[in-house]
Amino acid sequence: MGKVVGISSYIILIAFITFIVAGYARANQTVTFLEEQKQQIYQEPKDLIIATLIANTQGQYDIYVQDEPVIFIEKDEPLYQYQLYIMSVLLYKNAQDYKYEVIILMTEYENTDINAFVNDEALSLDISITFESNPNGLNQSVFNESFVQLYDDSMHMYALDQSYFLNTESEVRIQSIEINYPSLVSSVSLSRLIHRDVYTEKNITIPNVYDDDLIKFNETNLQLDQLEDRTSWYHNSQLMDGFLSLNYMGYLYIGIEFLIVIPITYIIFFRNNIKRLKHQKKEQT
Repeated sequence: MGKVVGISSYIILIAFITFIVAGYARANQTVTFLEEQKQQIYQEPKDLIIATLIANTQGQYDIYVQDEPVIFIEKDEPLYQYQLYIMSVLLYKNAQDYKYEVIILMTEYENTDINAFVNDEALSLDISITFESNPNGLNQSVFNESFVQLYDDSMHMYALDQSYFLNTESEVRIQSIEINYPSLVSSVSLSRLIHRDVYTEKNITIPNVYDDDLIKFNETNLQLDQLEDRTSWYHNSQLMDGFLSLNYMGYLYIGIEFLIVIPITYIIFFRNNIKRLKHQKKEQT
């Protein structure tokens, strides 16, 4: 009984180690891919989005990006400057497995506000998204999140699943989006987007200053009429080829693991038995 338990525990341990090694291989593949593509995609927002989503989904989806952003904002203020792109993307595996996302991408971001240097995270960015009511399946209407920093602190990205606000069963509009950075004094707003129709219908005072109207966030502007039309959107197949060319890393790391595990397994479970068999055979002769 003890031998069976020992063998079972060993198998579980090897499976756990294999899981860890496979995860490390995937992570290394992702990092290597992004580093290799850095020079090519650094200045092209659409390629930057595609490469990031390929890495995040481990190459499971082909990525299609709208040619032109739904919203584009460029600011050059005394304390900060940036370019903000809001674009729709299609993550496509097949006709049954696909999804649309809205990508909020900030590039060329610089901040010289001395009050922004909080815990050495002066160039971190936060985003607050307010829906007109609770989206389907969620129990709140306001979400405070953080952007993901990409290659450096001049570029940040946030992805929002369109199913939360474009749904065939119940459409919930986004009331406002506000992007800000933390400060010693208070959170400072970089950009504010509002949905004027929602503000009007809910009798909310429309702010004097805002950057754009989220009325553009509708199915016509954010999704294709037919999936077959995806070829009309921007697609860079070379980026996917570059990621898939690194699949060998998974086999390499697993292979190295087996080269280490097999001798250990032999020593633990088979060496004594083989010695015993050899000894018995020698005695018989």
